Amino acid sequence: MKRTITISVAALAMLGLTACKGGGGGAAAAKLIPEQATIVGGVDVQGLMKSSLYSSAEEQALKDGDAKEMMEAAKGCNIDIKQFNSIVFGTDGKDGVAAVITAPGIGEEANLNCISDKVKEKKGEAPFTIEGNVLKMAKEDGTAYIVDGKTLAFATSSWAGAVKDLIDGKGTSAFDGPNKDIFAKADKSKHIWFAGKVPAEMASGPAEGLESAVGSLDFSSGLALQATATFADAEKATALQDMAKGGLAMGKGMAESKGIPGSVVDGVEIVAKGKDLNASVTISKEDLDKINESLKGMMGGM
Repeated sequence: MKRTITISVAALAMLGLTACKGGGGGAAAAKLIPEQATIVGGVDVQGLMKSSLYSSAEEQALKDGDAKEMMEAAKGCNIDIKQFNSIVFGTDGKDGVAAVITAPGIGEEANLNCISDKVKEKKGEAPFTIEGNVLKMAKEDGTAYIVDGKTLAFATSSWAGAVKDLIDGKGTSAFDGPNKDIFAKADKSKHIWFAGKVPAEMASGPAEGLESAVGSLDFSSGLALQATATFADAEKATALQDMAKGGLAMGKGMAESKGIPGSVVDGVEIVAKGKDLNASVTISKEDLDKINESLKGMMGGM
């Protein structure tokens, strides 16, 4: 997907896209995603920062020059990355994208101007300008709106009007729109969650008949993955269940040869129930560490 939301501002979110801690966090933020969205998702930033995943994600983020520069600027402008709460996002899979970031001070004009000035000092050009409650991006496609002192809402140009309407109390949010039943299935209490309608062009081959997908990841203790794929008919879900179970049995030895503990493969559960194909896997922190070490070895220690 093309970079439709400015890197410089998205870098403030660091881990990027979210939901809300312990109950969907950001129920109010979620209401600012317009009904045109066919895919929504989120990341509980605070929860992730307490997990082992955060340190590696932070390391990767700091390798990006723009992200590192923005994070350093934020530190001197009363915006502490480690205090970020959440970001909710939605997209239509095309040119429509919206994201809502919540964090202490992120919606304070003085803090935003401070960041813009710091970036301008280094690059000679401000990443955005502020007019009223609107942040106009210098280079990227999109607009950001100051909702309140701790909330910013971003939208690409095609969705800017819809997001502004929602901020003004008009319009319909994605969670009350035509795909609300799909979005309601997502467990928004997890660190990362997603839900979406599958485009017809993607529902081909083994995925033929796939209508929607919902899932979540939790890193409280290792990794717990839950996912549900809904098909047009139950027969398809059952057939894929049988195929997947056969593949797991055959692939266990190969997985172990690649450094994936056999216990991980044994812990994968795939169950068809009606039109739904449910998959889950729980990986302990110890097994995750083994997998990470194996990956580092395969990548030459990078």
